[in-house]
Amino acid sequence: MRIAMICLMGAMALSGCDWARNVTSTKNRTLFDGQYFPTRLSSDRGDRTSFSITVDRVAQGLGPARDAGRYSATKHCVEFFGNSDVVWTHGPDVPDAELVLENGKMILTGRCDV
Repeated sequence: MRIAMICLMGAMALSGCDWARNVTSTKNRTLFDGQYFPTRLSSDRGDRTSFSITVDRVAQGLGPARDAGRYSATKHCVEFFGNSDVVWTHGPDVPDAELVLENGKMILTGRCDV
């Protein structure tokens, strides 16, 4: 009985480590269509309404990369202003030819509509 309890506790400890590693590894990445698209949002501390988002790994899929950028903007606006309204300058809903793409990354700019 004692050996069984030790084995059970060991298995629980190892599964907890695996869970913590997965949570940490996805901190700045968003999963869409089974792929990770790391996003980086920049905004001025004096004016959080305006922002710029860089979405990495666009080659994995343009549609999911657009969704990752849109999600990042929505999350930012909800966090700072309590609503999800975004006014895009260079947004994810434009035709493919109008997207700003540089070195495998998509650049989106906009502002929270407050």
